[in-house]
Amino acid sequence: MDDEDLLQRARRGDREAFAEVVARYQDRLYTMALRLLGNSADAADAVQETFIRAWLHIHELQGPGLRAWLFRVTVNCSRDLQRRAIRRPHDPLEDERGNIVELPDAAQDPERTVLNRQRLRDVLAVLESLPMDLRTVLVLREINELSYEEIGDVLQIPVGTAKSRVNRARLQFSEALQRSGVLAEEGTA
Repeated sequence: MDDEDLLQRARRGDREAFAEVVARYQDRLYTMALRLLGNSADAADAVQETFIRAWLHIHELQGPGLRAWLFRVTVNCSRDLQRRAIRRPHDPLEDERGNIVELPDAAQDPERTVLNRQRLRDVLAVLESLPMDLRTVLVLREINELSYEEIGDVLQIPVGTAKSRVNRARLQFSEALQRSGVLAEEGTA
């Protein structure tokens, strides 16, 4: 069933149809919010707020634009949380349930696993250091794999602007990685 069919049913009060919309998008939205905010509790709050807004505005939503609308609202909720400076201690290696992400070959080489985790923490810290607008486009493009057109829809900007922001974000991310020494460490492991 496509998004438009689910929305039509949800508009008629079918809670199961809305639950299907939630199930379809919650993981992608959470992943994006987590990378924008760097904190699982804040990411969960942003996604929850997104679905509350979706339910409250269900009659305004359109099927073909549902995905972009949900991403846009999640970006806005994430920005709101960041502006309010609701910061909690976090571990960027947590999954959506708060469990520590296990990296490949953990049982085979514990020392390498520790180094890989530290490197991942360093990379995520560099991502978090980017300005929110650049972090947002980078997460949408590289983590959520949205097209430039979809990024433009989500952020309500022209496609050319989306492309230039992604390029600028990639450049700043790469430069920040080099300054942090994370890339130099990779060659020595």
